[in-house]
Amino acid sequence: MNLTNLAIDATSLTDALDQTPAIEAGNSLAAYPQQCDPRVSEQFLRAFGRQSSSYFALQPDCHHYLDHQAGFVPYVPVSLLGQRVNVVPTRPLASDGDMLRVLAGFERDVPGRALFVGVDRAMALTLGKRGYDATMMGTEFAINPADFSVRGRAMKQLRHARNLDRRCHVRVQEQAAGAVSRRQVEEISRSWRSNKAVKQRELGLLTRPPVFDDEWGVRKFYGYVDDALAAYVFFDPYFRDGKLHGYCANILRASPETNRMGVLDHIMLRAIEQFRNEGIGEVSLGIAPLHGVRRFANDRPGLRWAQQGLYRCGNRLYAFAPLAYHKSRYRPRETPWFVCARNISSLRVVATLLKGTGLIST
Repeated sequence: MNLTNLAIDATSLTDALDQTPAIEAGNSLAAYPQQCDPRVSEQFLRAFGRQSSSYFALQPDCHHYLDHQAGFVPYVPVSLLGQRVNVVPTRPLASDGDMLRVLAGFERDVPGRALFVGVDRAMALTLGKRGYDATMMGTEFAINPADFSVRGRAMKQLRHARNLDRRCHVRVQEQAAGAVSRRQVEEISRSWRSNKAVKQRELGLLTRPPVFDDEWGVRKFYGYVDDALAAYVFFDPYFRDGKLHGYCANILRASPETNRMGVLDHIMLRAIEQFRNEGIGEVSLGIAPLHGVRRFANDRPGLRWAQQGLYRCGNRLYAFAPLAYHKSRYRPRETPWFVCARNISSLRVVATLLKGTGLIST
């Protein structure tokens, strides 16, 4: 689906909101709808989903705090040692002018303390007005398709992957779910996870778990080697001023026997070419958690040092450094993302994130 010319439909948004139960201040959590009506969430995403991770608001584990007039806050409740923290995995979907109002309602009406993860500098500054500190927690990588090239010595590896179809019988297709073998797609996913530290479950918060059915706005590219499905990349949309701005490469998976061939990079490069032809403004490679963590004003030194130590020594838990290296080969623009907390200890922040992402199970 090409969403380049999508605009906000105020009438359909109003109709959808009219059918969504109202939330009164002071109600118990049970009174909240766990998820917005899909038409509501899609309309708010078009209007305010400007961060490359904005689609994370629609991941299955997210609850939604809805302000009918202004937007919504996605959050995942994480309980640790009997205390609940509501982890917000991306920038809340509201305008700059309404953001403080939406945040105030969320903090007032949803039990537990809030922790904002993977938000940009502008959102971190907004949260600072409500007493949150901001500590860098990783780097987002993005490229402009119009300017991207694999020329030059630094791009030798990607150029080799781009020319894979000259050496092997490889083809890339953008397809609907019904045109692809579900069994093969799921088998590749299982094989991909079998080589990871966390094998039994999908990770969340800093990525959006894969959905193998068709999804609103999501582009799915599949790679075939000798006509057999070998790999795929799923791209989530994000928006500016109510129009499609870019796609985030959220899910990249390949069968172990073909991954070393460079099939995933070949799919990525073919998709970038397609997006360039469509006039897409940006392609995000997603965040590299803990990469490039450095000092910022009003951050937490202890949390910063803990993250830097985990980046150096925790690669058996998660491939922090290899993931960052792979993204850096595209010579992308790098942007710091932040974790923002208030009245939560740094130790609890780290433990909550490890549990919320699924890196630890207790």
